[in-house]
Amino acid sequence: MSDPRTPAPPPKPGSRLERALELLAEEARERLARHPSGHLVASRGEPVELTVTLPTSAAAARGGLGQLAGEAGAALDRAVSGLVTHQATFVPGAVYCLRCNGADCEHAAPPGPRQVFAGYGKTGVPRFLDFGQLLLERSDPRVDRLYGNKPPLLAHTHVGRDLTADLLDAYRDNEAGYLLHGQVAAGWYRVPDAAGRPGVVALTFQLVSTRPPGNPRRFGLNVLGTGPEGEPLEHLFDRLGELPWSPHVRWAQEALESIERTAAKASGRGGEQRRGKKKGGKGKGGQGGQGKGGQGGRDRVSKAVEKRLTGVLNGLSRRLEKGRRAKERKTLHARERHAQSDRPTEMALADLARAGRDDVMVDRRQETLVVLGDKGRAHVFNPGGKLVTSIRYAPESIERRRKQDRWRPASPEEVATLRGKVAAAGSGG
Repeated sequence: MSDPRTPAPPPKPGSRLERALELLAEEARERLARHPSGHLVASRGEPVELTVTLPTSAAAARGGLGQLAGEAGAALDRAVSGLVTHQATFVPGAVYCLRCNGADCEHAAPPGPRQVFAGYGKTGVPRFLDFGQLLLERSDPRVDRLYGNKPPLLAHTHVGRDLTADLLDAYRDNEAGYLLHGQVAAGWYRVPDAAGRPGVVALTFQLVSTRPPGNPRRFGLNVLGTGPEGEPLEHLFDRLGELPWSPHVRWAQEALESIERTAAKASGRGGEQRRGKKKGGKGKGGQGGQGKGGQGGRDRVSKAVEKRLTGVLNGLSRRLEKGRRAKERKTLHARERHAQSDRPTEMALADLARAGRDDVMVDRRQETLVVLGDKGRAHVFNPGGKLVTSIRYAPESIERRRKQDRWRPASPEEVATLRGKVAAAGSGG
């Protein structure tokens, strides 16, 4: 039996702290939801680092909490913006523009399917060249093989310092902590256009990293390019399925994730940052595009990480070139047969007629309407009611577009307008 004189134990201080953290996390989610580009990172669940000031006296708390809350709110906004800025470096098909601090500007995408990234200009604007022209400029002795009757796939490797050598100092540091460690330019890939006509594309595979404020450096493989008629690479994937370079991209990304984990552990011990810093905040030029001839000289990666990145770059180049052409031809022929026998175009009108309220979506980026049918059928209409294309999506691809808010449900008025325009087009009105 307990002694009634024994005082009750005080409440666990952790319970109040947990509640405070819960409220801060809720505030972070709300600010992320309000951010114009917050949808890019909302589903990733990435943490933000926040430093707050707390008064230790009751009097100070009563008089100064308003100001401290404002300061904490501003710090939270900066942290949220940092996450969004980091995500903005990874836009499918586009390179990060150091002049505009983003990958969605007019400079970021290659102007045509044969164009590859050739480096940054003095003010951070990306430069693109025809793949054959790039090989000529780099004195690659294999360039003539690109223009034979059966050109092989060629891959050309660049280290980061070569691609950033022309940058002015003012454009070397950037908000996202972006570093270009190197790239492989490869071509030609034989890819049919939306009508099934043969075409060729060249692609750029970039090893890049960013450092969101308060978070470890993150590494990723960015694939730059467009389809045969300038269509986005994600549309190419949706239309053709497994692409010739996909297995090699997955291998490289898995290797980069391993490097990321190693670098994060080193950074946690203070190793990455201390090894990379020099007096005055500038490091010597190195493989990763840091220091002179690179960008982001204040935040280098270690020599051990640079060595592993070089290994990934060279390994990717070998894998791209040694991909079995017979397999590529077999895959291409299979896609062509599938396209001829199983294109869902003829089902467009029927699927539109029976579409329910959740079966018609608006593509925010392309400003088109997407009508969903059975078995992954999707019919893309322009605002004038013309059928642009009919393709099949994997269920996870559809769900991803919904979650990322890339597709939003069409309103009843938008559906009625689409049906009216399609009917008028079909009747010749």
